[in-house]
Amino acid sequence: MAIPAFIEKMAPAGDKARSARRRLRLQVHGTRAAGGDVIVSVHNISATGLLLEGDVALTQGDGIDIVLPHAGSTRARVIWASGALYGCEFETPVSPATLSAAQLRAVVGADRDADAARDTPVAESFGVRLHRLRTAKRLTQVQIAAELGVSEQSISAWEQDKARPKVGRIKALAILLEVEMTELLGIDEAESLSDVVARAKAQVAEAAAVSADNVKIIIEI
Repeated sequence: MAIPAFIEKMAPAGDKARSARRRLRLQVHGTRAAGGDVIVSVHNISATGLLLEGDVALTQGDGIDIVLPHAGSTRARVIWASGALYGCEFETPVSPATLSAAQLRAVVGADRDADAARDTPVAESFGVRLHRLRTAKRLTQVQIAAELGVSEQSISAWEQDKARPKVGRIKALAILLEVEMTELLGIDEAESLSDVVARAKAQVAEAAAVSADNVKIIIEI
């Protein structure tokens, strides 16, 4: 079940200032510092840290690179662990733009998931979606790279949202993965892009208590 995102500004505890923490439900791609790609859920995020959930077997002090909207791969370190929950601190605080981008990704993904007829991961980035479709076909990054005539590092960068393939390669990827380009790109054919953007602006405006005219959405292709 999709959980809509919302902003919660936490009150300072005593005299110690705390970063505004935003609650959301956002599925992202990650890479453990010790090695190994993972998919984790972000439950809340602030400029200085985030709360993760996932079957990733981390312990206090471990590092993990989380692919965040706008910021890309961002290093965080586990400061406490309880079961599948991990409280992490960013090595470098993230920007307000990254927090807003995470909020937007969660809002749009949650709404799309609620309306979808099939069960799909919430708020997938292109990289997370590519990783899911590739592993579903039991293909390795090496095999994909060989078929497309690119390096394995290029496939890894695509899946970590550090880079995007060119239009021609997106078409070749869709054929190789045996999916429509719209599915690979995460586009709902039943709804126009303008409708998606308009709905997203309205939802973000409501969550942030601002006018929709003050919300600007930039789409990078």
